[in-house]
Amino acid sequence: MKRINVFIVLLILLTSVNSVSAQSKDVLNQSKKNTGWNSEKEEVISKKKQKQTISNSDFDAVSEESPQADGPVISNSCDETLSVEFVSLIGYKASQEVFITIRYTNHDINKYIKIRDFKAYNEDGDEFTAYIHEGNDAITDVPVKKKWEVGKMLPSKNSKLTLLSFRITDCTIEMRNVPIQWK
Repeated sequence: MKRINVFIVLLILLTSVNSVSAQSKDVLNQSKKNTGWNSEKEEVISKKKQKQTISNSDFDAVSEESPQADGPVISNSCDETLSVEFVSLIGYKASQEVFITIRYTNHDINKYIKIRDFKAYNEDGDEFTAYIHEGNDAITDVPVKKKWEVGKMLPSKNSKLTLLSFRITDCTIEMRNVPIQWK
């Protein structure tokens, strides 16, 4: 009786192996097949993610760490109540001074906003700090443009700032890989 049971189990295993090996190696059916009655070409399905570009006008609707076209990666800890947009980072070759311009919009109640704790680092690791002594009244959903000096640096050795960090009220803003436009 045991021999018959072993024989039946082996027979079942052999038949199941044949059915498994008969399956297609092309799991996603990515090969193009034409059955003859339909002359349209089939589209190959890919699991790769498509890159999505973001324009400056769409930036306010995007949350943390969104790269702009030819711009920095911006991280905002309070993206629900405050949106921050990079405008420019301009360096003047003659004076070797670099200025940053940002635009922020308060989405919370009207309040007085001051930028604090500014730090920037260049490609060599040099640290630049600035004290911004003036603040602005930030009215709900009204953009405010702000410009201040980052510091003095050599145009030949500084093509970008690897990190810009500052606080607006209780929100920490970080911008990474910010290119300097030298004039």
